[in-house]
Amino acid sequence: MDKNLLAADLSSLTESDQARISAVIDQMQTRDSLSLYNKLSQRCFSDCVTTFYRKALGKQEEICVRRCVEKFLRLSTEVAARFGELNQDGSQR
Repeated sequence: MDKNLLAADLSSLTESDQARISAVIDQMQTRDSLSLYNKLSQRCFSDCVTTFYRKALGKQEEICVRRCVEKFLRLSTEVAARFGELNQDGSQR
């Protein structure tokens, strides 16, 4: 959530209320980021790690994890860009 977009809507609130809302938004963003990281880690681990004979990943496992993360990041970037476009289109109306 972009705090700058909310600034106009929050301008009628007191500074302390604005600070509290900003803190809540920061906490939500941190929580969502950690949740996303955990889901990505779990997904790529489950899909790619097949043996537990060594401490390090095998070559194929390492390649699989790298591709999994790259695919996820590429998709996340595309989705964020699309949401940005939709949000911009909606705010122009």
